[in-house]
Amino acid sequence: MNNSHYTDRDLSWLSFNRRVLEETYFNDLKVFDKIKFLAIHGSNLDEFARVRLASLEEIVKSGLDSTQLDYARTLTLARQEVYQQSIESRKIMEEKVMPELEANGIHLYTGQEDVNDVHRDEVMHIFLSKVLSYLQPVIALPKKEHFLEDRMLYFLIHVNAGHRLEDLKIILNIPSNNLPRFYSLSPTEQGSFIIYLDDIIRIGVQALFKHFTFMGFYSIKINRDADLHLEAEQSEQEGQEVFVDLLERGLDMRKKGAPSRFQYDVDMPIQLVDFCREYFRLEEGEMLPVSRYLSTSDFFRFPNPKGSSLNQATWPALRHPSLSLFGNYFEAIAAKDIILHFPYQTYDYVLVFFNLAVLDRDVTEIMATFYRVAQDSHIVNALISAARNGKKVKAFVELKARFDEANNIYWAKQMADAGVEITYSIPGIKVHAKAALIKKREHGVEKKYAFFGTGNFNEKTAGIYSDMGLLTSDSGLCDELESVFLYLYKRLQPPSFQHLLVSQFGSLEKILWLIDREITAKKEGRPSGIAIKVNNLEDKEVINKLYEASQAGVEVKLCVRSICCLKPGVMGLSEHIELVRVVGRYLEHARVFMFMNDGQHEVYMGSADLMSRNLRHRVEVVFPVRDPEVKKQVIDFMEIQFQPSTKTQWLDSDLKPKKWETDVKQYCAQEAFYKYLKAQDREA
Repeated sequence: MNNSHYTDRDLSWLSFNRRVLEETYFNDLKVFDKIKFLAIHGSNLDEFARVRLASLEEIVKSGLDSTQLDYARTLTLARQEVYQQSIESRKIMEEKVMPELEANGIHLYTGQEDVNDVHRDEVMHIFLSKVLSYLQPVIALPKKEHFLEDRMLYFLIHVNAGHRLEDLKIILNIPSNNLPRFYSLSPTEQGSFIIYLDDIIRIGVQALFKHFTFMGFYSIKINRDADLHLEAEQSEQEGQEVFVDLLERGLDMRKKGAPSRFQYDVDMPIQLVDFCREYFRLEEGEMLPVSRYLSTSDFFRFPNPKGSSLNQATWPALRHPSLSLFGNYFEAIAAKDIILHFPYQTYDYVLVFFNLAVLDRDVTEIMATFYRVAQDSHIVNALISAARNGKKVKAFVELKARFDEANNIYWAKQMADAGVEITYSIPGIKVHAKAALIKKREHGVEKKYAFFGTGNFNEKTAGIYSDMGLLTSDSGLCDELESVFLYLYKRLQPPSFQHLLVSQFGSLEKILWLIDREITAKKEGRPSGIAIKVNNLEDKEVINKLYEASQAGVEVKLCVRSICCLKPGVMGLSEHIELVRVVGRYLEHARVFMFMNDGQHEVYMGSADLMSRNLRHRVEVVFPVRDPEVKKQVIDFMEIQFQPSTKTQWLDSDLKPKKWETDVKQYCAQEAFYKYLKAQDREA
C-alpha cells in the first residue's frame, strides 16, 4: 500500500482536538462547560507541542532518508493547524464565552485599562501582599540567554528607564504555578468581577516603577520536548533503584528540552519578535502569535461565583443491579461475571472490591498493575493496609507513564515502605495492562478473582473517562492473568494464551486471525461483520487487514476517538468501512473488539489500542467477554455508539464529518447509554 492510503497520525489527532473545540458550539452546553472544553483543548495542544511537534522536529533535523514519510511537510501542516486552533480558541472565548459570562453577571477584565476605579486599591493590595514576592525580573542582556521553563508564563517588558537605558528588555515570570491565574474581586451592583493574574502584575509593576516609561508588556510562553529518552540507557541488568534515580534525573532534564512551540502576544512589535527569535534561539516555524493571554489550560481553575447553575446538570452515578456498596462481593462474582460502566456507575464498586479483599481474612494474595496512579489513591492505600496486615501484596508500577512519572515514583516508594513487593519498568516496553488478581482460600481450596479494565486504577480519571471493568472468577481467565503477573514480576515466560490476548505474546496475530475469519465467512456466504472501538488506530498491518476485509465485502464499523490513520469509504479500498467519533461530557476511553463469528458474536475488551506501540512495544491485556448477559450489554453499548447522533461524527476519508444518511433521533450517545443503564437498573 502506498502512503496515500493512510491519514497522517498527527494530523488525524489534531482533527480530534478540533472536534473538542467544536463542542463549545453546542447550545446545550452552559458557559462553564464551554470554559472546561476550552481548557481541555488548550491542555491537549500543550501536550501535542511537547510530544509530537518536538518529535517531528527531531526527525526533520536528523535528515532521515527522503523515501520515508514527508515529516517536514507534516510538521509544517501540524504547526499551521495548531496555530489555527489556538486562534479559534481565543475567538470562541471572546465572541461566545465572555458575552455569556457578561449576560450572567460575571465580568472578566481583559486589560489593566479596563479595571474600574472601585477595584484599583484591591488589585494593588493583592499585588503587594500575595504576588510581589513571587516575581523574579531578569534583564535580558546581550549574549546572555535567559532560560524559559516549559509551560511557564512570562512577560517580555519593554521599558525606557532613562540613563541610557531607553531600550531595556526585562523578562518577568507570571507565577501561575504558585498562584491562581484568576482572582475574584469584590462584587458590585453590576455583578461579579474576575481579573487575570497577568493584569494584576501589569498594574502593580507600573504603579511601583512610575519613573519608567513602559512601552509594552507582552506575554510569552514556551513548550519544550518532553521525551525523557530513557530507553537507550535502561537495561535489564540495572537495579530498580538505579532506574528510579535515572528517571528522576530525566524529569529534571525534561524542563530543559529543546523548544517546540513559542507563543507570544499577537500585538508584539516585529522588532521584539526578532529579538525573541535570536535571544531564545528559536526557529521561525516554532513562533506563533496567539493572544494577549496565553495558557487556556488555566481555565480549569476559572472561578465560578454562580455555582452549579452555569454547568450542565450532572448525571447521578447509577447503582449496579447485582452489587451493593456492602455485602459479599466474592459470592456475587462467583455466581456470575459482573460488568461495570464508569462513570455511569460509581467507581466506588472497585474501591469496595479492594477494601473487602484487605479485610477478608481468607484472602492470601493481591496482585495489581498500575499505569497512572491517582494523586490520593484509595486503591494504593488499600494495598498498603493489606501488606501491613500480613497479606502478600505485589504491584507492578509503570514508572514511564508520560507526565505521571513523579507521582508513580512517589506511590511506588510508599507501597515498598509498607511491605508491598514492587516491580516496575521492563526495558524497552511499557506495561499498560489494567488488571488485578485476588487469591482466596475457600473451604480449603484456592479460588481466584480478577478485575480486568479498559482504564487505569485511578479514581479521578474514572469520573472523567468512559471505561468498563469486568469482575470475574472464570478460572481460565484468572489462571492466564496470573501467568501475566508471573511474567511481570519474575520474567517467567508464560504458556500459550488460550483466552487472553496479551501484547508481546501473540495478541497481534490473534487480532489478524479474527479479521481473517470474518473474511473467510463472507467469502463462504456466512454471516460476517466487525465492530471495533478504540482510542487510536494507527498500526498499518491491522489497517491493511481491515482494508482486505472491506474488499471482501465484510461490513466494518469503527469508532475511533482520536488518531485514525485508516481512510474509510474509499472505493475499491474501504467502501465497506464506516468510521465514527463520539465526543461528549466524558472522554471515550473503552476499547471493544466485536466479531460476528457466524452470528455467535465473539467480544473482547481491554487496555490496547490498535497502534504499533500497543501491539509491539507494550504489555497489554485484552480479555474475552463470555457471560451472555455481560456480552449483551457490551453489544448494546456498541450499537448505541454507532447510531446516528447529533454529537457523533460520521467521518469521510479526510476525517471530515458527513451528513447522516438517516434521520438523527439520538442527541448524544453517552446520554442514550446512561438512560439504557438506568432502565436496566429499574428492571432489576
